[in-house]
Amino acid sequence: MKGLTKRWQTPPAAPAEGNLRHRILSARGLIQKEEIQAFLGPDLKAVTESAPLAGMDQAADVILATLEAKQPLVIYGDYDVDGITATAILWHVFHGIDPEASVSSYVPHRLEEGYGLNAEAVRALADEGAATIVTVDCGVTALEEAALARELGVQMIITDHHRVRDDGQLPDAAAIVHPSLPGQEHDFVDLAGAGVAWKLALHVARRSCGRDEVTPKLRQILMNGLSLAAMGTIADVVPLRGENRAIAYFGLRHMANCDNVGLKALLAASGSRSANDAEVVGFRLGPRLNASGRMGHAASAIELFTTADAARSRELASELSKLNTSRQEVERGILEQAREAAKASGMTEPGSHAIVLRHPDWHPGVVGIVCSRLVEEFGRPTILMQDDGEVCRGSGRSIAGYSMHEALWHCEDHLLTFGGHDFAAGMKLSSSQFDQFAEAMVAHATANIPAENLMPQLNIDAEATRPEINMTMVKSLADLKPFGRSNPAPRVLLRDMKIVSAKPFGKQNNHLRLQLESPERGGTYLNAIWWGKASLGKSATNRRVDVVGKPEIDDYRKTEHLVIEDMAWLEVQ
Repeated sequence: MKGLTKRWQTPPAAPAEGNLRHRILSARGLIQKEEIQAFLGPDLKAVTESAPLAGMDQAADVILATLEAKQPLVIYGDYDVDGITATAILWHVFHGIDPEASVSSYVPHRLEEGYGLNAEAVRALADEGAATIVTVDCGVTALEEAALARELGVQMIITDHHRVRDDGQLPDAAAIVHPSLPGQEHDFVDLAGAGVAWKLALHVARRSCGRDEVTPKLRQILMNGLSLAAMGTIADVVPLRGENRAIAYFGLRHMANCDNVGLKALLAASGSRSANDAEVVGFRLGPRLNASGRMGHAASAIELFTTADAARSRELASELSKLNTSRQEVERGILEQAREAAKASGMTEPGSHAIVLRHPDWHPGVVGIVCSRLVEEFGRPTILMQDDGEVCRGSGRSIAGYSMHEALWHCEDHLLTFGGHDFAAGMKLSSSQFDQFAEAMVAHATANIPAENLMPQLNIDAEATRPEINMTMVKSLADLKPFGRSNPAPRVLLRDMKIVSAKPFGKQNNHLRLQLESPERGGTYLNAIWWGKASLGKSATNRRVDVVGKPEIDDYRKTEHLVIEDMAWLEVQ
């Protein structure tokens, strides 16, 4: 059976016994009672009592010595949510240890300086008297910048989670705190930058107190920081398993009691009373914070979480909301242009397994989001760049099974700089090299991505019957939250359903509200929605279909419903 838009993938050995939640957990590899209990009831000790990360003791020694000597310490962050929250976590803990400490932050301008450490900034911070620079969410590949810092007499501590260089070289720093340094891998290697920062903050706080139990003041600061770490972890789309699940779970739960005035202001500006769900972070808070780096300067977001008072926080949160609205408008324009250019260039046709485009008017801070939209639409790795006539700057997003980072290493002869993950990366190249780079990227993708992988895969947890989609069961599925990468919202397959009605809804009538009839005798209708599919409404009524979707609770109607992701017609009219 083929889906309309995606490849349906059911578990290879789908369990037939047990209730729906049990079958979903089993499909995700959670079979033994003990591991199910551990997953459904995370323990923060998984984070607080695990072994120290590589370099953590050395980093704590340098940081505490710098604070004790009253020397200037600078936290050098990144301009995305992960980097912003990681910076704020360390700022608050260092000031909690010594309120009079000379601790400041620095974040590069996305468009003017680019990602990561840069020599000009290191030199400027040294000239201003910085004794120690602590990076967060960046720096593990910055060989030249670390060497410059040492030459200038500045102690460099690098905290990062990105991939190290393929040649294995590491910066010559006073300490490198990282979960997956070759030969020094932590028990859990998938921490986000904010997770690394929080674990370092806890370690430094404990060392400052001389024991594992910290003061009540530092404990509150660390719990507030855990809420920030949850935001960075969720927004950076790292796997929500293991330590990341504990960070997200407890950080979200604490958010209601978090006394960070900036976070409270951001929640209010986004129309959220709380952030006890990962979706609030992913769709409301995260985009506003990212907008500061994409459309302005992320220093405003760091100010929001660190030095701003209540009035200033409300002002900054309002500014971030406005920047996010502007970002959305720019995004829509680029998406329309890029979609048409991809089709016109033939990059969406068989035989071309990647999209690589440039345009002089595309905003380099927004193209990454548009890449994600095109990957979702066309199922191909996508790179979009702004070309100013001399240099192309941009971002790329990939699909499952194809590493964007490795592909860029393959094409490095055409690049000036690049960095990132398997699924996302940034890059810069000379405009004169763009055509050769695009040709090399498309050729590499075409040679390494099977044609069948170009249709996005829809992973199904379990088959379900209409009676199983009830309020009690749907509420029990909420125990699997927070949802995210490696722990998505449960997705089920219902077979042979009849579409009783299908009506458009929404401000632009572009969504579809349906009623599905169960094949079981006496089965009740199941309400469903399908976002952006109003065009199918006229042809859908009375069709028999297999349906894949996510069981959720309709907050408005206070009943269960299905959020449809794909359908397959069972009969042709």
